[in-house]
Amino acid sequence: MFTLERSKNDTSIGLDLLRALAAQMVCVGHAWNLTFNDGNAFSNHTNARSTFIPYIGVMLFFVLSGFVIAYTLHSRSRRPEYSFGEYAIERFARIYSAYLPALILIAGLDALSLSLGAPIEPNHIIDFLKNLVMLQGYPADWAGYTFGTAGQLSSLAAEFHIYFFVGGAFFFCIGRNRIATALVALAFVFMPLSYLREEAMSDRNLFALWLAGFGGYFICNGMQIERHACRIAGIIAIIALWYWISRRHGDGDEYRLSAYLPFAIAFVCFCIATQSTHILARLERPITVAANYSFSLFLIHVSIIKPLIYWWPLSKTSGLLTAIVVANIAAAAFAQLTEAKHRQLASRLKETFGMGPMVDRQVIGAQNTR
Repeated sequence: MFTLERSKNDTSIGLDLLRALAAQMVCVGHAWNLTFNDGNAFSNHTNARSTFIPYIGVMLFFVLSGFVIAYTLHSRSRRPEYSFGEYAIERFARIYSAYLPALILIAGLDALSLSLGAPIEPNHIIDFLKNLVMLQGYPADWAGYTFGTAGQLSSLAAEFHIYFFVGGAFFFCIGRNRIATALVALAFVFMPLSYLREEAMSDRNLFALWLAGFGGYFICNGMQIERHACRIAGIIAIIALWYWISRRHGDGDEYRLSAYLPFAIAFVCFCIATQSTHILARLERPITVAANYSFSLFLIHVSIIKPLIYWWPLSKTSGLLTAIVVANIAAAAFAQLTEAKHRQLASRLKETFGMGPMVDRQVIGAQNTR
């Protein structure tokens, strides 16, 4: 039987490892591009090639997010009293516990950078408000731009709308409060649909990858987990990953729909393969530490890295390394004050709305994904 209990296998820790790895790929990739990419205002026009590692980090976030949300909905809905309201509060608390403070921090960092002469555009209150309600990148004329220096926040808005669309559709399908959940699904469907279309050099198809992760969980959950099956899955994961890497052109084509299938297969087979291993348990503590601030790192790293690289007086390499280290330290501290409190926030909101405290305490750490 497929399980995500940490004491029984490496899968849960493995998901945490992927979550931490995705955040570092986004952070390091953006730092590299801001330091060395030709034509960037912060790069002093060097001739280094851009890296598309941040794209791969975002892909990892999306496939992992779909998998974890499927686990959340499937496992928690076994309780007859578990409602869409509880699910919505959990998602809201998980995101906004860090997102709202991050927007305020980004506004402050950008204002400081502007006052010191950094080449960034001034922020506008209307963009702040539209980002606050997740309208950045919305498929309508009244959509907002991403706020300030945090251009990566567009994908977060997509995930937020996906959470509520898929959650509403799920509860509608299992027959709980169908009228309300149908209305919620309809209200949030437009952003996910806009992330199902193929556009060259665009991430506007990431909902397809998210759905692959969502469906992948149910494939895993329906399997008869045996040691030889896990070994075969491990081999398939390696082959699929090799195939995906060999088909990459290195020019930003990671977001091609045709590239998602081997990527998703590698991810799902990794989840199955780790059902029979206990290797990662030896590294549980550092993996958990890195995973626990991965969302915060995703939110604030660009706004920290940009001014550091711009004003760094020494070599570009030392500036790059310094910016990465400072971003990680700042994100770890920020997370302790924000996203680490999301369960307490969810509990208070549930009690406020008469839903009672959270009762499922065995949910995997990877469920903290964006």
